[in-house]
Amino acid sequence: MFAPHPDDESYSAGGSIMKWLNEDHEVHIIWFTDGRAGYRKAREENTLDDCEATKISEDQLAKIRLAEADAAGEFLGVKKENRHFLNFYDQELQDHIDNAVEKIKDIVRNADLFVIPSNNNDHPDHQATHDIAVKVAQELNMSNLNFYIYYLHAPLKARGEHLIKNRIRNLRFKVYQALKLHKSQFYTKDMKWQTEAMKERRTERFGFYYLKDKGKFYNF
Repeated sequence: MFAPHPDDESYSAGGSIMKWLNEDHEVHIIWFTDGRAGYRKAREENTLDDCEATKISEDQLAKIRLAEADAAGEFLGVKKENRHFLNFYDQELQDHIDNAVEKIKDIVRNADLFVIPSNNNDHPDHQATHDIAVKVAQELNMSNLNFYIYYLHAPLKARGEHLIKNRIRNLRFKVYQALKLHKSQFYTKDMKWQTEAMKERRTERFGFYYLKDKGKFYNF
């Protein structure tokens, strides 16, 4: 599971992670950035709660968000040794693609499935995470690797055999609980309504591709 920021793991695939673990799959989560920019946009748009909890430095917010992500990963059931933090600065991942590729090679070399953000992504950290995943797969010659593409910050245009739907109806409230562990983000208005919407989610959808499909589809 490739998460550009703390909380992306639960938004994009929290139910699927729990489902795969229940099926005895080995699941790893890699968080690429530290989430330090989590209040920037909300502050600019005046959608951040004005309270003592939000009057902190970005270094302090990064520390909080990484701890929250670790707690969410534990709640989802991912083993401590399978929770990996690269600690690149939020909003700067595109400047560290080669470094990130080298850092994760030993983690991912035996994987059979990458769960990654969509290509053509408006968010630079999500696009960088996509590019890192593809590049490491190419460098390790992972030709049989499955890619599940999630669609935060980009529309999902997968159809037919390229569309996977994981039913998570019985897990959706646990996903909601996992998101609630990202407490620092509930001072932003977007997080509040997006998390409440999770209660109604019945499926998690992904685009499904192989490395040979790269460049032939909008999401990959």
